[in-house]
Amino acid sequence: MEPNLQAVHIHKRFPGVHALTDVSIDFYPGEVHALLGENGAGKSTLIKILSGVYEATEGTVLFEGKEVCFHVPGEALSAGIAVIHQELSIANDLTVAENIFLGAEPRVNNGPFLNRARMNADTQALLDQMKITNIKATDLARDLTVAQQQMVEIAKVVNKRAKVVIMDEPTSSLSEHEINALFEQLDNLRRNNVTIIYISHRMAEIFRMCDRATVLRDGCKVMTCMVKDVTETQIVNSMVGREIKDYYNRRAHTRGKEMLRVEGLSRAKEFRDISFTAYEGEILGFYGLIGAGRTEVMETIFGARTADAGKVFVEGEEVHFKSPKDAIEHRVGLVTEDRRRTGLMLQATLCHNIVLPSLPYHHKKFGFLDTRWETNIAGEMTGTLRVKTPSIQTIIANLSGGNQQKVILAKWLIANSRILLLDEPTRGIDVNAKSEFYALMNDFVAQGGCIVMVSSELPEMLGVADRIIVMREGVQSGEISGAEATEHSIIQLASVQSNV
Repeated sequence: MEPNLQAVHIHKRFPGVHALTDVSIDFYPGEVHALLGENGAGKSTLIKILSGVYEATEGTVLFEGKEVCFHVPGEALSAGIAVIHQELSIANDLTVAENIFLGAEPRVNNGPFLNRARMNADTQALLDQMKITNIKATDLARDLTVAQQQMVEIAKVVNKRAKVVIMDEPTSSLSEHEINALFEQLDNLRRNNVTIIYISHRMAEIFRMCDRATVLRDGCKVMTCMVKDVTETQIVNSMVGREIKDYYNRRAHTRGKEMLRVEGLSRAKEFRDISFTAYEGEILGFYGLIGAGRTEVMETIFGARTADAGKVFVEGEEVHFKSPKDAIEHRVGLVTEDRRRTGLMLQATLCHNIVLPSLPYHHKKFGFLDTRWETNIAGEMTGTLRVKTPSIQTIIANLSGGNQQKVILAKWLIANSRILLLDEPTRGIDVNAKSEFYALMNDFVAQGGCIVMVSSELPEMLGVADRIIVMREGVQSGEISGAEATEHSIIQLASVQSNV
C-alpha cells in the first residue's frame, strides 16, 4: 500500500529557531498514526505545514503522490486534509446542522436563501449513519457537552469526505465513556481508509488506538515504529532523550496539622454535602468522571463561586471567601483547569503573569509598582522552577504548555500560598514536563504546604496522591488511601450510582 500523505525532508526555520530539521514521515490510508514528543518538539509546526498554516522552509509535502504546497488551511481542507484542534472550532450560537455545513450551505434553487430543510435532513442522516443517537441536527451547539461537540467536529470531516484527519489531544476533556464513543468513530474512519494522525500525551491511548507512532525531539525525528513492537518506557525515553526512572517522583510525606477543612459544602445542581480535611505535608486527590462536580467544588472553596450551604476552615479558622481575592489573602491558590482561558494573561509577559497575585503587597510609596522587585523575583522563580524561556519579558502565549503551567505555579509560590488547589494541573503537557511538575508538587508539600489535586488520569492519581476522595454525580462516593487504592477500586467508586 502506498502512503497518501508524506512529509519529505521537511525543515522549518523561524527567526532564531530551527523548529524542524529534516523530518520525513509517511502516513498510510486506514491507519491511526501517533505523533509524539514533548511540548516544543515540533509536532504543532509539522501539523501546521501539512494543513496549510505554514509553508516549509525546505522539503516537500506529497498528497496522493503529488507535490502540494497549501498556502492557507482552506486549500488543505478542500484537498481532503482536516484538523480537529484541542480547542474545538464550534460556533456556539449555530445549530449542529449549521456547524456541519458552515461555509458550504445548500441554497434554495441556488438563490440567496439557505435550504435549512435539506441541511437538517442531510445532517440527521449523517448522524444516524455514524450511530450518534444523542445529538439532533437542530440542537443548538452551546447546549452540547464537550464530548458531543467533539462528535460534531468528526461529523464535519466525514461530511467533507476528508481523507486525512489530524486530531490534537482529542480526549483531554472527555470521560472514559466518552473516550470509548470517540474511539468507535475513529474505528469507523479507519475502516473507510481515512488516515488519522493522532496527537496525545496519554500513553494508554496510544497503545489502545494507534497502529504506528513517530517520535519527534527538538525538531528532529527520533523514530517511527509499530506500536505493538515497543513498550511505553521505550517511547517515553525516546521523547525525553533519557531514562525516567521515577516518573511520579513519589516520596514519603509526613502529615502535619490541619490546613483546610470543608463541612457540608453544597451548591444547587452542582454538588451536595462535600466534607473533607486536608493536612500540611500531603497531597489529597479528587477523582471522578467528567461532570462529577470536582471543578465546581474547588472554585467554590476559592471564592469564584458562591456556596448555598456549608463551611470552610483554613488552619482552623472559619473563612467566608466572597471572591478569589479573599482566598489569596488567606494564602490559598488555585491552578485552574483551563490555563489559557482562566489561568493566564496570554498576551502579557512571563514576568507580569508571575507577579500578578502579589502586586497589592509589593509596591512603592504612592502606589507605584516596584519593577525592581518584579524583575528580581520573576528571574529567581524562572530559574528555580527551570522555566524554559528566552527572557522573563517573553509573551506567555509563546511558551510551551509545560512552561506555562510552571509559571502558574510560580505565581502562587510568590504569593506565599500554603494551600494549593490544582485542577487538572498536567492536562496537555508532555511526559517530561509532568515529571518535573510532580517533583515541584512534592517539594511544596515537603516544605509544609498542602495540595488538593483534581485529576481525571487514574495512573496520575495513583502515582501522586496520599489519599483519594472519589466523587460521583455531585456527591462523595468514597475515600481511599493512596497505598490501598487500585484502578478497580477507584473506578468502582466513581461509577456506582449514588442514592441521593
